[in-house]
Amino acid sequence: MKKPAGLSRLVFLLSLVVCQFNPSVAFFVNSKVPKPTTEMKAAAVSLAQYAPAAASLFNNMKTPASILAGAMVPLGFLAPLPKPESDVNGENPLHRILRKVHLFIAIASLCSELIAVMWATVAVNQLTEVPHLPAESVWHLLQRDCNLEWLAVNAHFLLGMLGFMSMIAIRGYFSAVVAGFSSTGCASICAAAASGLLLMVSIYNRGVAAGGGDGMRYGASILSLITTYVRLLVKRAISIESFGPLELMSLLLAGMSILLGIRALIVPEASSLPVKKTN
Repeated sequence: MKKPAGLSRLVFLLSLVVCQFNPSVAFFVNSKVPKPTTEMKAAAVSLAQYAPAAASLFNNMKTPASILAGAMVPLGFLAPLPKPESDVNGENPLHRILRKVHLFIAIASLCSELIAVMWATVAVNQLTEVPHLPAESVWHLLQRDCNLEWLAVNAHFLLGMLGFMSMIAIRGYFSAVVAGFSSTGCASICAAAASGLLLMVSIYNRGVAAGGGDGMRYGASILSLITTYVRLLVKRAISIESFGPLELMSLLLAGMSILLGIRALIVPEASSLPVKKTN
């Protein structure tokens, strides 16, 4: 009895498949490659000790802040603003406002730069004295361990620098008036100072927008940096775990100073000195 031709062909094909079958290749083709998990990615990243580099960054901010603070003392306090001859009989209202603004800016800017120096000094001491865990980069170390300190140093240095340029503009305007410059010449002096101030703000904005280079940043401008600093400082001052009565009082006094300063510029007040009566 002959076997059916179709059954013979089927047996032949099955034997051919069995002979050519490779288990390792079949398993590799049919199995799925596992996706890397967060733990696998973290293990692949090389960690290093970036505390010395972070301390160097704080020192880079502390040095120019100290220089600006030292320059503000003679510019804002020791050398009075020039007084034009036209103000001998009665001071121009604009000049009176500028003198008040100059004094307020001088005090606020000097305090801001000294606060920046204080933040940077304490941060460098902490980075040197306290052991810090390795990090992926110096930016990640700052974000993890010195976020508020780094924000504070940059915000106060920037505010003091803007105040310093404003003082230069006001003093330049008064010097131009005393020197007999026309209104066009005075405008030229003020425009030169404003040009430098705006360029500084632009440079700082681009640095803030760049962030750490890996997408992590405080925002797109200096306003984001300052608001983030104020938010974190208020959060730490009122938090139960890290309640700071002195920090909270400092914030309240700063707000009161700004409000009273604006009021003093808008509302004219009589002199508080007693007036001697003559018979």
